[in-house]
Amino acid sequence: MVKILCDSCGKLKPPSDTRIGDYPWLLGYDIEIERANALQRSLRFLPRWDNARILELGSIHLCSDACKEKYIRKASAVA
Repeated sequence: MVKILCDSCGKLKPPSDTRIGDYPWLLGYDIEIERANALQRSLRFLPRWDNARILELGSIHLCSDACKEKYIRKASAVA
């Protein structure tokens, strides 16, 4: 069993029985691409939660819109 934690606050996501659901949790991707002269970072968020994609490379898991905003602010500060 995979335990999902919010990448912003560390809250544990309760288990669900369906693959795709209308949960308050947000699934997205934080991808870094290194080029010869630059490092590009891209944040993308899916329109809904999808259990089949939670372990994909660069995936991020957030429990609320507030944690999403906090994550984006932190990512912007690093860039």
